[in-house]
Order: sequence, then C-alpha cells, then structure tokens
Amino acid sequence: MSIGIFQASLSIYFFRFRFPYVYTFLVADKSRKRLICWEIPLKMEFKPRSGHLPLSSFKAVFFDVGGTLIHVYPSVGDVYARHARPFGFSGSAQDLNERFRAQWKKMGGIESLGNQSGTEAERKFWHKLVYEVFQPLGGLDRFEEYFDLIFAAFREKSNWRVYEDVIESKILETLKKRGVVLGVISNWDSRLTSTLENIGLAGYFDFILPSAVIGSAKPDKKIFEEALRRSGVAPHEACHIGDEIKTDVEGAQRVGIHSILLDRDNRFDNAGTTKVTSFLQLV
Repeated sequence: MSIGIFQASLSIYFFRFRFPYVYTFLVADKSRKRLICWEIPLKMEFKPRSGHLPLSSFKAVFFDVGGTLIHVYPSVGDVYARHARPFGFSGSAQDLNERFRAQWKKMGGIESLGNQSGTEAERKFWHKLVYEVFQPLGGLDRFEEYFDLIFAAFREKSNWRVYEDVIESKILETLKKRGVVLGVISNWDSRLTSTLENIGLAGYFDFILPSAVIGSAKPDKKIFEEALRRSGVAPHEACHIGDEIKTDVEGAQRVGIHSILLDRDNRFDNAGTTKVTSFLQLV
C-alpha cells in the first residue's frame, strides 16, 4: 500500500496501533533501500463512565495538589485570623481572604518565583505577601514572630482537608494497586512534601515535585519534563490532572502529556481537553 502523501517510493510494510494513542508505521523507502520506523502520537480524549478506569491505561498519572486533591480549611483568612488574635489583630477572616486574593494576584502567585528555588526565595515571597495582607488592616504586633508561626502552620494537617471525591473514589489507592506511577506536579514551595505527609497522602506518590524546589513552575515545560524523567515514560504514556487550564492543561499539552481538567465548580466552558467535575467520574 503506497503512501502518496509522503513519497511515491514509500510503502507501508507494517502498521500497528499501540494503546494509548500511538500509531507505529514500518515503511520501506525503495529509492534508498532502507526501512523507516515512524511512531506518531495521536491525541485522543476518552469519555469516563461509571465502572471504567481509563486512567489505568496510562503508565504514569500526575496530580496537581491545591484545588485538586486538597484545600485549605476553613479558609486562608480563617487560619490567618486564628493565629493573629494573640498579635493584636481584631479584624475578620473575610477581610483577610479578600486581601490575600488581591495580593496573591498582584504578586503573581508562587509562579512568580520562576526559576528561583530554595527556602530563602520562597520565604521572601511569603513574608512580603503576608505582610501586605495585614498592613492595610492595621498590621500586627511582633510580625516576625507571627510570620514564623503562620509559615509553619500550613504544614499542619488541621489546616487542610482532602476533597471528598478524592476519598470516595479511592482513585489514588486504585491506581497505586494497578502499578501506575503516581507523581505530584504542583506550584508550591518546599513545605509540600511534609504537608502531604502530615495529611496522609505522600505515601501514594512515587515522587513529589514542588515548583519552588525544582526551579520551574507550571506551565513551564521543565517541571513536566522532570516528571517524565522520574517516571521513565514517554509523554503519550502519561496523564496530568489539575484544576486550571493555563497551568495544568496547557502546561501538560506543551510536552505531549494527556491532560484532564478537574472543574468541580464548572468554571470553564471550553476546556480544550477531557473535563470532569469529580474524581468519581474517573472510576
């Protein structure tokens, strides 16, 4: 069978579709008397359905953390306020939440560290952010003491909750039992590993990649490529699950990794990838 779209002198000797998502062609080049092997990744989307776990077809599955697996409890403002009362703060958690969101956006989030890594850079980021959250609200007595306290507080299990659908779906347990390599790719600082250990999730993962440790934040390619390197799999053999289009979906797609958008609140209409509203849709 000739392939006119390539060259008249090329003929297919062998064709195979390898799941997931790869066409393999063994082609004979008559003019040069040689065989050529092409592997062509094919981007496909699966439609999750009850009783079926399409994720098990991948050799590696990567997870975002905040907004995907866990969330602050009750809120950042509540945690800040509770610890700030002994330091003279009398404002509301709601005010702190509003200030936190505004300052986080202004500073560009933890992604703003770019290729910087290490505890000094991340502490400097958080020091400025927390200071700017409280300063317009009257500031705090003994701010440096408070900052050390609150920086440590976000490692504690009591300030985090695992999403119910993560627990109910048993998705981490199921994939682990099936021999799938599990990894974390998260725009986070060096506290991530100890935080996941305290919450009880770290044991499911073969590796945990916080952006501030790797020196690369999603959607940058480097952090995804590092996950592939540690997994020992090709891009088309991996899947990444997260709750943001820019960092998770587009970041994964840039390196050829399949992506799934977890959109619990239906924030996105055109995801450009497989979209689910619960991990229960993936089991």
